[in-house]
Amino acid sequence: MLNKHAIEKPLSKPEVVLNLWAYVDEGGYIQRVAGKFYVLDGSDSQKLSVLRQLSGADFLSAQWRPVPQNFRITNPEGEELLGVAHVSMLPDPNTHPRLFGPLMNELAKEVPTQMRSVNAEFHPFRLELAAQKIRAHERLLN
Repeated sequence: MLNKHAIEKPLSKPEVVLNLWAYVDEGGYIQRVAGKFYVLDGSDSQKLSVLRQLSGADFLSAQWRPVPQNFRITNPEGEELLGVAHVSMLPDPNTHPRLFGPLMNELAKEVPTQMRSVNAEFHPFRLELAAQKIRAHERLLN
């Protein structure tokens, strides 16, 4: 049965995209990160614009996760802190995969399997994170 009010909106290139947050305290330390995934369509600049709009309040509904334990820094008092990063590390592109990689892997698993009709038959499909796009956006943000 057709719904007279439903409007078909075909997507040209739907893509899984992420908003990621590193929570920084007053001392510049990062002890937790968060992220959310979305499926967006449009140009990269359109997607980035949507993500920036959402990020202002969206972090309030994102599940926090600890910084991976392989991060360790020494504070000014000489104490070694495990599972802690520092804001000064963020400009380094090598930090992003280590800091956000485990979180990104978890978020990628949350993308649900969907169904689509092909030649009048339903087939499951699942969108994936595009690794090459992630690396490209990390370079853009630095």
